[in-house]
Amino acid sequence: MKNRTLSITTSAGGAATVNDTLAIFGELYAIEYRPGTIATGATFIVTCEGGGSKPLLTKASAGTSNSWYYPRDLVHGVADGATLTGTSGGDRCKPILSGRVRVVVSAGGSGGIGTVEIYYED
Repeated sequence: MKNRTLSITTSAGGAATVNDTLAIFGELYAIEYRPGTIATGATFIVTCEGGGSKPLLTKASAGTSNSWYYPRDLVHGVADGATLTGTSGGDRCKPILSGRVRVVVSAGGSGGIGTVEIYYED
């Protein structure tokens, strides 16, 4: 298991965009949000930016407590790629990371400092 820490500092308007400096190729295991002094009403969005933008997690009104998330993707059927095999809690798989992780924060209050930790397997 490996991890990457993205440090966040919000602007006077409460926003921040942080791009990891390392490209990752692997499977996402978990995301840990440590808000520090980021405001309770903050929304954070985590994506992987590579050949496109892959959404990993969106959390509105994230709060001020440290929290863990385990994002998973729905699995598609082999016979018909458009058919989902688990629509209500069924089949899920770890999202593939192929690029740089990006964290975008809005409504985080002026000068808030926190981190997002990405745990992944390569």
